[in-house]
Amino acid sequence: MEFEFNNLVRDIVAAGKYAADQQNKISRGIKEDGSILTKTDTDLDKLITGKIKDYFPDSLIISEENPIPLGNIDNCDWIFTIDPIDGTDSYSQGMPGWCLGVGILNSDFEPVGAIIFAPRRGTESEGGNLLTLMPGDNTIKLNGKVLDISSLDLTSPGQIMTGSGLHKFFDFSKFTNKVRITGSSIINICAPILHCDVKGALNTPCYIWDVAAAHAVIKKAGMDLEYYSGKEIDYRVLADRSKAPEHFVSGTEETRDIIRNSFILRNS
Repeated sequence: MEFEFNNLVRDIVAAGKYAADQQNKISRGIKEDGSILTKTDTDLDKLITGKIKDYFPDSLIISEENPIPLGNIDNCDWIFTIDPIDGTDSYSQGMPGWCLGVGILNSDFEPVGAIIFAPRRGTESEGGNLLTLMPGDNTIKLNGKVLDISSLDLTSPGQIMTGSGLHKFFDFSKFTNKVRITGSSIINICAPILHCDVKGALNTPCYIWDVAAAHAVIKKAGMDLEYYSGKEIDYRVLADRSKAPEHFVSGTEETRDIIRNSFILRNS
């Protein structure tokens, strides 16, 4: 199994580099729900789906761009979620706030693994960040090296990542620190691992492929992801491609409480 996962990581890194090379050549399309779509999204979706089928033929796939029926989970090894480009709007405008995200859930719909690759760092098309967590492994790797979780400063208060449209739904005035925004839910949720003063995130209601991979990573690092109301996420409900019923908060328990007390949902 380690061999197959390592091969999948290699393929996703190659796909991410291809996406970065194509970024200044693509044109924007619009899906029925009004969200942005590019040819790179669909090309990468087909490629990653095909690789997972090759390496893990008894697994199930939940893909953003290819609505494959989930099928019978009773005999599956793993459930994979695929977001070929999380942050397509940013990607289609030449911005760096996007990534490839593959989440791995067990047959109980618990997120237990992830492959997340953000190929661009700032204005550079080379470099980026690769986060991996293999099922059954107790280590998060950042760019191939084991991450020392004990070195992370997750104490609050600190900066918070938010979704790009949340100013329309929340009153930010009680939060006295800085708010950061990228176009990617996955990057937002994983930001406390990557950036020293970011402690958590508030994200828009989205889909299983937008959160499962990041949830696995931050949970291994001692944080969690849950709904704004405090309810746990039931991935069985989201597995049918349903949009989440609420906004998400992530970080330590202390940070999640600060987010709820500082970002007030309007008309609530």
